[in-house]
Amino acid sequence: MTFKLNFRFLGGSLVLIATVLYGFLLNNLNLWSDELYSVLMAKDSWGEMWELLLTEDSKPPLYYAYLKVILVLFPKEYEIWAAHFASLLLFIGALVFVLTEVRKDYGDRLSLVMAATFVLMPCSLWLAFEVRTYMLSAFLLFVALIYGIRILDKPKNSDFVKLAFTTVLALYSHYYSLVWLFCLYTGILCCLLREKKLQKSGKKFFLTAGVAFGLFIPWLIVPLTTGGDISKFWYVTKEFVKLSPMFFLNPFEPEILQSVFYMATYFVTTAFSFVVLCGVFSLAHFTTKEKKLFLFAFGTFVATYLILIGLSFVIRPLVTARYLKIFALIWYAAGAVILCNIKTIGKTFIFTAIALFGFSYYDIAEISFDLGIKNAVTQIKTYIPKSYKLMTLDNSNLFCEYYLPEYTCLAIVGEQGEILRKPSVMKNIAYYSDEMQEVNFILSIYNKIDDLDDCLTYTSIYRRGQNIKLCKISKEYSEMLLKNSLEMRLKNIKGVDS
Repeated sequence: MTFKLNFRFLGGSLVLIATVLYGFLLNNLNLWSDELYSVLMAKDSWGEMWELLLTEDSKPPLYYAYLKVILVLFPKEYEIWAAHFASLLLFIGALVFVLTEVRKDYGDRLSLVMAATFVLMPCSLWLAFEVRTYMLSAFLLFVALIYGIRILDKPKNSDFVKLAFTTVLALYSHYYSLVWLFCLYTGILCCLLREKKLQKSGKKFFLTAGVAFGLFIPWLIVPLTTGGDISKFWYVTKEFVKLSPMFFLNPFEPEILQSVFYMATYFVTTAFSFVVLCGVFSLAHFTTKEKKLFLFAFGTFVATYLILIGLSFVIRPLVTARYLKIFALIWYAAGAVILCNIKTIGKTFIFTAIALFGFSYYDIAEISFDLGIKNAVTQIKTYIPKSYKLMTLDNSNLFCEYYLPEYTCLAIVGEQGEILRKPSVMKNIAYYSDEMQEVNFILSIYNKIDDLDDCLTYTSIYRRGQNIKLCKISKEYSEMLLKNSLEMRLKNIKGVDS
């Protein structure tokens, strides 16, 4: 009884501490271009969102649907706060899952170590707030890992149902999930064959796989039929592929490695990768169940990464350090097994991670968030505190590269910070021309605005030392930008057609 109370106290305290520490960073008024796109998609009606997904964006729809539901729960003026909360909620959910479901299979000690690892790793500070699908995908893939391994022991019918349900959700969250789940199911099949359990569990396993992947086939048709046209201007290049190992060294974008304490994040992340690699040579120390968890977590991730690298050189560049974040919780689960079993390494790493956590926390607050703790409960109603309407232009993101490779109109932001947009704005350029008055524009650092004087300068979120300019421009100038954008887009289309 005392031990159970201790576990409940430690587990509950860990969740509470994580909620408070991470919660202080929740009040973030910044949205970078891809995050802005996520909010815009979620704000469309269900019909409009569906049309956009079929005609302009072939990404799986689950995250946008999830974000839409979360935004509905909050007043309109708090939608940016709510968008970040949606990711934090998933992170807290992952901790609760570890302290309940993982505990059932692997005991108190491993579940506590794993939950602590999730909280202390710097990448979690990013996953828990970014308004993109990464946290949702990471959570679902981790859940699929646990349920997948569970059916190798003494599975109940409900375990197969849980695995099938989680698999479908994961497939509809990110296309990389398809590659990883292929590796997971292949691993499960190999274990069933090796352990001579295929006759007993084979029918249920194949039914689970068939139903799950069968339910994904209707959506898989979308990128196969439209994805080539939609993503012809996709920004991922071979340089991104070459930099993808940064995930194992520092999970953040290379541009922000100039942060004050980035070496703390670099050290903890690199040390953790070293710990995981040590586990490959330490399997004799593990119990059978823990060994299986490590091998599945480590093996499926590494296999997926190698497959994506191969596809990047054979078909087209695919993999980036950013996208690998959806496997972060799986990677942390592998490391947690090592930390739990090799006590000297485990204690040393945990104490080091705790000591350096504050430095990574400070960096994330300073680089990625506008006011963070300093703005604890005030001014959360506005995106940029100006009384003018705001139109955002940015040519450094997927959205513009799909449509207008130079000046892309992503959003109009109203006085109270609410984001306004007509559905499918790229097909309704006239909407802006008809109502255009003097407006404020954010122009990215890539655009030429040397001839504009009436500008405010904002520190770039991602590129320290480089700035974004907020400029007041005339109706004529804005119409000229839109005209140029449309002409460039049409020129691109003609060039592709020819």
